[in-house]
Formats: sequence, C-alpha cells, structure tokens
Amino acid sequence: MHGRVFYLHEMRYGFEEGRFCIRIDAFPETMSELEDPEFRITVCGAEELIIVVKLQRGRIQEFAVEKARVCLLNLDSVAVAAFDRILEVAIHRDQLDLKGQSKLRLGVALWHGGLPVDVLPAEGFLDIQLGEDDFAWTPE
Repeated sequence: MHGRVFYLHEMRYGFEEGRFCIRIDAFPETMSELEDPEFRITVCGAEELIIVVKLQRGRIQEFAVEKARVCLLNLDSVAVAAFDRILEVAIHRDQLDLKGQSKLRLGVALWHGGLPVDVLPAEGFLDIQLGEDDFAWTPE
C-alpha cells in the first residue's frame, strides 16, 4: 500500500491597503525530496492571475506572472515573491480586477517533473469574501 505524500501544509492570506498577500507553508521533510519544485498560485477576480515560482536548490530560480494567458513584464509593478522555507507572495491591488466581484478565488498547486503533486485547498479553490465585514477590500 502506498499512501499519498503531502508537501503543502497550509495557506494563509491577508489584505494590505495596496497588496493581497499569500503565505504558503510546506512540510520541510517532504519538500526536501523534490528537486526543483514549482508553485502555481491562481487568484481569480473578474479574470485569472497565475503566479509561477520555480525553485532550484531551495531558492527562487524563476518568477513569472500570467494574466489573460499573457506573461507580464515589469514584475515589480505586478507582484513580489520570497522563499526561505515558506513562500510569500504579494500581488499589487491594481492587478486584480475586482469590478462587480464579491469574492476572490485562491488556489495553490505544487508541481514537480511537469505534474501536480499537491494542492491547497484540497477542493481546488478557496473563496475569499470581499468587504469590511470579512476584513478584506471593499468590492468595487
């Protein structure tokens, strides 16, 4: 019998005035088994934004952002990422189209060798309600 291996432990998020922040904690003992893993973070408002963070030897090797299936340039104006046992990503608010939206959808997938090996949440996406009652940005 072979059980499932869990790599991702938990995901946290928060709202700053101008940025949406995401923190992803992994299980260090299983993450160390993966050579050059890749995180794919999907945030959906009115459109989908995908952040790809590729690691190599425990450091960020590549960082990319896709919006409307186009790879964006000038990343510092879009988002920033840092990794040291945990992955932290901050997306600038103006990159998320919130017009007419009452929620954001957030999902994280960990890829290895061209295949997904773990996701958070297990259901695929977390719905994050917008508005002051939910300690989030007010919908536009």
